[in-house]
Amino acid sequence: MREMLDHLADQILDLDAEELNELLPEMQHRMENCDNSQEWERSVITFFLINAVRFKCTLASKHARKNCPQVDEHPKLRLVK
Repeated sequence: MREMLDHLADQILDLDAEELNELLPEMQHRMENCDNSQEWERSVITFFLINAVRFKCTLASKHARKNCPQVDEHPKLRLVK
């Protein structure tokens, strides 16, 4: 389950945040018209995923303003003789 969610998160992070923001009103409108269909369920999940990306961007901006150190994905290697 964890691997599947990590994979899903990686896919979502590859999406363009601006394009996601453009979809938000449409998903909100669809979500507000509840009919318990599979399409409605998808719109709810999509709405919250878009908001999660927006929240992530807000936090990243906040941390950047505080000059928080960036975490490197790979450790810095040095030659030891």
